[in-house]
Amino acid sequence: MSILLSNSGTVSKPFLERIQLLQGDITMQAVDAIGIIIPQDLKFRGSINESVAEACGHDLDNFILENIYKPRVGDVYSLPAFDLPCRHILLGIMPYYRTEFDRKDSDLAQISRKMMELARCMLLKSIAFPPIASGKDFFPKPRAARLIVQGITDRMEETIEDVRIVCDTPEMADIFARKLEVFGWKG
Repeated sequence: MSILLSNSGTVSKPFLERIQLLQGDITMQAVDAIGIIIPQDLKFRGSINESVAEACGHDLDNFILENIYKPRVGDVYSLPAFDLPCRHILLGIMPYYRTEFDRKDSDLAQISRKMMELARCMLLKSIAFPPIASGKDFFPKPRAARLIVQGITDRMEETIEDVRIVCDTPEMADIFARKLEVFGWKG
């Protein structure tokens, strides 16, 4: 009996050509939905969440406090977009990490997967992701990028026509480009 090992050097994932990497502002994306996360205590932290909350006004915070009761880590909710150019906000619930030892890769990858699944169930055609959970209190930027890309590519389906990863800095866009290229993304 002989064993044949093969390594093509790339991972094959379907529909990678539908992923766009952009540099810009997540609040300016005219898509069906944008994905953001907040900690389980429902407090907006971080520059991405603060810019989304500012763009939506007080309506978003009031809607969350009135309609989300006892959220669990891993839950994903669809919210109205209020004053944003998108139609929905997909809101994922993450734990509040006290130390770097509390951070679990599965939390962020699971949230990204669930956002993609919810988008498919809602028959959405386009979704935009900022570099969620990559701030100072969450994951290191390369690790967050790997987990987000993994979650997105795990749930890419033919019904979703446009997935945008919207980075606010060239550094973050470069990190995401390198992670996407591992999966065979050509840009």
